Amino acid sequence: MRLSPAALLALLVGLPAPGLAQGGVEAPPRVTLQRLPAALPPQQCRLPGAPPTRTRVVFVLDTSGSMRGIGDGQADIFGRVKAAVNDYVRSEQPDRIELLTFDQGLRSRRGYDLPAERSRWNTDLAALRADGRNTYLYRSLGEGLAPLRAGDFLTTVLVLTDGTDNDPAPDWTPARALAAFGGRGPLDTLHYVALGTPLPPGAQEALRASGYAQGVSLPVGEVPVLARVAPGTGLRTVTDPARLPLPWPDGTPLTLEAPAGVSLARPAVEGGEAALRVGRGVTPGTPALLCAPAPEVGGLPRRVLLWLGGGGETTAAGTASRLPMPMAPAGGLLWLNPGADRHLRPGEQVTLRYRLPAGAAREALGLRLPSGLAGEVLSSAGSREVAVRLTLAAGAGQAGVPQLLVGGQAFALAPVTAAGAAQAPARAGWAVWAGLGLALAVLVGGGLWGVGRRPRRAAPPPPPAHPAPAAVTGLEYTPDLALWLLGEGSRRPLAAPLDAPFDLGQLARVPHLSGLRLAQDAGGLRVLRVPADLEVSAGARRLREGEAVPPGTRLGLAVAGGVRSPHPPLGSVAGLGLPLALHADGVTLRLSGPYGEHALTLAPGLTDLGGRLGAPALAGLRVTVSGPRVLLAGLPAGLTLRRAADGAALRPGTYLPPAAWLEWAASGSRPTSG
Repeated sequence: MRLSPAALLALLVGLPAPGLAQGGVEAPPRVTLQRLPAALPPQQCRLPGAPPTRTRVVFVLDTSGSMRGIGDGQADIFGRVKAAVNDYVRSEQPDRIELLTFDQGLRSRRGYDLPAERSRWNTDLAALRADGRNTYLYRSLGEGLAPLRAGDFLTTVLVLTDGTDNDPAPDWTPARALAAFGGRGPLDTLHYVALGTPLPPGAQEALRASGYAQGVSLPVGEVPVLARVAPGTGLRTVTDPARLPLPWPDGTPLTLEAPAGVSLARPAVEGGEAALRVGRGVTPGTPALLCAPAPEVGGLPRRVLLWLGGGGETTAAGTASRLPMPMAPAGGLLWLNPGADRHLRPGEQVTLRYRLPAGAAREALGLRLPSGLAGEVLSSAGSREVAVRLTLAAGAGQAGVPQLLVGGQAFALAPVTAAGAAQAPARAGWAVWAGLGLALAVLVGGGLWGVGRRPRRAAPPPPPAHPAPAAVTGLEYTPDLALWLLGEGSRRPLAAPLDAPFDLGQLARVPHLSGLRLAQDAGGLRVLRVPADLEVSAGARRLREGEAVPPGTRLGLAVAGGVRSPHPPLGSVAGLGLPLALHADGVTLRLSGPYGEHALTLAPGLTDLGGRLGAPALAGLRVTVSGPRVLLAGLPAGLTLRRAADGAALRPGTYLPPAAWLEWAASGSRPTSG
């Protein structure tokens, strides 16, 4: 029999259990032909008109005493259920959590925006107790779902109970409870997880008829991995269309709905991945919906909402030119440090500072990051200033475009690139000519090898890790409440907050001004803190902490003496700020300051950090690799390296600890500004 391509069949050979068939004759192998599921019809894979940009999980949790084995309970599972809930949050990383508890009706309702309120979430979940009576399941579910609105959320609802509904009121049925979620989005799903109890027939029928819900029943005492039994609809930011990881088996047929220019490069999952073709005209932030048939009869289709990062004609093999296209920052988000070094090596960090638009929901901040980037959002209460600290992971490709999630909006931030990321040639012909040129070079080089060898040119020094800070000697506070930095004949604006205190050195990235804190209030520009080694003056009057100057004033900023030099000889790493710390991680050194970090992998032999980093103040600080550790080989005069753990001074011949502080002796060139 020859199988037609249109009717794909899987041949499953099932051997019987060990033993003999009737009559003592060994049972022959059993052969079953099973038709694999066809691709999901296009009408069941529809991209919403306004696709959601954030994820939300709603836990509807039974807190009756039976969850602890009390009364009619069969097992004490409540502690493990709470652990499974928290594991789901850690693995799926939703942007918002809604926690609904119930027993004899809806008991509590709490909401959490992550990651800002993760600590409150952990505290509340740990304090949760199962001490209620009865299980009014359908009434509680309906009242809990009714207020939910889709908005910009992709919602997954998980109902976790070990009992069946015992509400004496007959008007609350499973169908009515599921219909109460009238504000749901087209991609939202609900998953009823029955822990140690069968699904009631009425609930099974209502789940099938709803079109968005399904249920599963588990044995007594078993607590599942919730991400497996309740996968929901996924949401992904695509950084490499040619390699899109999926948690679906190989051979799963795929259906894609996307705008023109986006298509499937393969019709099914291969190697745990899907492959897309993304044309050059596809703009960053384009949505698409990837679908697959349900894994079991009567189940929900599998769907993943994709946000494409743009591209340049990618294929399954990824052979064409493709570089992520930077997303234009959304209106209203002001980038405060556009000079930040975003060309990172593995292990390096960059901090991007932004001012949020007026009225933005500052209590709901999050990140959506491309693969290879890790990050966190730092903010102060009451301030519109936020800092996004990004770290490039080892082995990352070309990084990409991070997104800042603010309330119901997603803002594209400045793109981050990986140092050494190569761009594929635009035409295959270039590879041919390059190969011919390389072969010719080898032939010519081989013929001339014996004629004479020129010494190899030294490799060029590495580029500066961070730009050196500009000298600043004054600050102008204009009548329109703007701030300008003055120094060496230059005048440049400073994007300072109007509604919160700020550190001038940190905001302007000028190390010798760090610690000088200012704030704008009704009295003008107020001086909150002045370091002991700085002088702040208005004309001939020296300002002290607590004083304010009106708009239209120029302030003088001067180092009070030799304690802190405005031009520390730190060269290319001056932009890291001071104080500096040295971290040893195997044969990798990390030099870190308050404004950034630089990673350096050591080669065998002696390394002078001053020469390697282009930092005169570190000249003579020599280290060498000794097995799996780093040995301090030399210290210049006037520089002390202190172990961070106990402050003990390190001497040449000792191994570097995990962290040590650099301390310069007091002199006119001592670079100790912090």
